Amino acid sequence: MSRPVAGLACRIRVPVRQYQAVALVVSGDANVVRLMHRDAGLSLDVESFDSVATAKEYHDRLAGFLDLPQVVVSATPDVERDAETGPCERRVRPARARRPRFLARRRSGGAVTIRKVEGREIIARS
Repeated sequence: MSRPVAGLACRIRVPVRQYQAVALVVSGDANVVRLMHRDAGLSLDVESFDSVATAKEYHDRLAGFLDLPQVVVSATPDVERDAETGPCERRVRPARARRPRFLARRRSGGAVTIRKVEGREIIARS
């Protein structure tokens, strides 16, 4: 597949076994057969159909050929869903978990008070 990354066209090779399911996204105007990946950027729209029956037939054949589970997802709430799987959202880890192990144990320092030094300057003259 080819995807733009920071404005540069890149080609990515993703094995079929990395895809989680073959999804049929049912909506009013177009029905899309999609290969679902854990990362939303790697999900592929395979084909778009006008009729639900044609899309369902293609969805069944593709899922059987690739040996992936079938999923029907509705884009509108009035269509009944068989199951819903999609790309998983990335976990948000706290900033402490991103730090290396030895730095995570250390406490960050507080404000340092600086004392003003007063006195008389001694200048040696010859």
